[in-house]
Amino acid sequence: MPNSEIPWGKIAVFDINHGGLPIAKQLLKTEASVTVFDVYEKSTPEKRAGYEQEYGFSVSVDLEDLTEGDYDIVCLPVHLSPKNEFYKKAVKIGLPMITHHEMTGRLLRSDPRLLNIHLVEITGVRGKTSTAVLLAQMLSFKNRVVLHTSEGLTYWKDGQSDRLESGISITPAYIPDLIDLIFERKYRPDVMIFEISLGFTGAQDIGVLTKTKPDYRIAGSTLSSTDAKTRMISRSKEGSVFVVHYDDVETVESYIRKDQERIVFDDSGAAVEDKTPTDVYLNLNAGPDNEPVADIESSRTGIFFRAAIHSGYDVKSYTTAMAAAVATALELDVPESHIESVISEFTGVAGRMREYEENGRLILDNSNSGLTIESAIAAVKYMIEKYTDKHSPEYDSSVHRDITLIIGEEEKTVCEGLDPDGAEKLITDYINDDKEERRHIIPVGERFRYMAENNVFQNAVYAGTFKEGLAQALETSKEGDIIIAAVKCFR
Repeated sequence: MPNSEIPWGKIAVFDINHGGLPIAKQLLKTEASVTVFDVYEKSTPEKRAGYEQEYGFSVSVDLEDLTEGDYDIVCLPVHLSPKNEFYKKAVKIGLPMITHHEMTGRLLRSDPRLLNIHLVEITGVRGKTSTAVLLAQMLSFKNRVVLHTSEGLTYWKDGQSDRLESGISITPAYIPDLIDLIFERKYRPDVMIFEISLGFTGAQDIGVLTKTKPDYRIAGSTLSSTDAKTRMISRSKEGSVFVVHYDDVETVESYIRKDQERIVFDDSGAAVEDKTPTDVYLNLNAGPDNEPVADIESSRTGIFFRAAIHSGYDVKSYTTAMAAAVATALELDVPESHIESVISEFTGVAGRMREYEENGRLILDNSNSGLTIESAIAAVKYMIEKYTDKHSPEYDSSVHRDITLIIGEEEKTVCEGLDPDGAEKLITDYINDDKEERRHIIPVGERFRYMAENNVFQNAVYAGTFKEGLAQALETSKEGDIIIAAVKCFR
């Protein structure tokens, strides 16, 4: 029945494509009357009838069904454009609005199963998945941890993980379904960690904001991604703790209430240069044998310790994630020995600047759902500078290394794709600029097919998926060659 968190009796839920269905399904448990609106009007009558039969609520594509007096509130995704006709109609008839994020938070706060479970939510532009994985492993030595990221749902204990499910969106609307699944399978975690797109739900005990830059526009270019991520801070429950990057302190300052706590981490040295104390500072240095190490200082606990860095990945791409995870772990009283162990044994997260060797090929895998042109460029520059720059310690003049770039998107699995024009410029600027090397391009996804079929680039061969592209690169390359995978996809 309706409660203090869900006080509305009649709710219109917008958008069946981006979380409307799971939100509506959970709202039915409160005995509210729910109608879901396909605000893009793309569903068929058969699809809508199937939804109604499966879930028990009606799905409408008719603007006339959104009428004054029939609904108490509209629940909509934060990125829905105000130019959408259903959005405009809701404004016209004076319906109050609540985002999927906030409604999810209300559902979580009203769930008695979560009373003794610590809830951690992680959002930001970059580093969400890596932060979440590192933190889960750190916590798992003293807690039973369930983790959900774009990689899937996993259970962690004593530093090891078991995969429970794959391919579930990190849109917040799916969190209540994930929690149902966890309890149905008899897991009883002490901590739940959720990677979330575009902000917090407000139900979290700890909210980790990895970084807000680079900012980008959403909701038909009417809202910045930073505003979306920070607005839920002030609406979060009493006593919430927020772990934020030093660069974002001013951005979040006005949102944090007096009853909430802010923890600041720094991975860039900016705070040191500004002579500003931070709660946790992580710095990469050279150890006694000139091997890379992470030096970690905490003004909160007064500790300093050093963790060795494993080879096999670009550690500079992970410093934000490491610092954020360490700051959160220390807040949750994880011993420094566990933190040090996790960082020392860490070898990167699949699809996130992870370097490995297969059949003699040097492979950098940077294929993930958060891929941008900027992070694709970082991957290309990293491998080219490491193995083809004559000043690099890894350069071997006796080996002629061809380079294969796999780039594109699996358009069926991501909402916001990779920009083909940006990819073309990347290839022109970084791949085709060295005539002494042979370069090969494997475009992935329908929007990138033209690169091969229209001979935009020589030696370009199309692949339908990331896996097909990688298999093709392994087959056509030779021992000693470089393969760079930058495909936007869920793993």
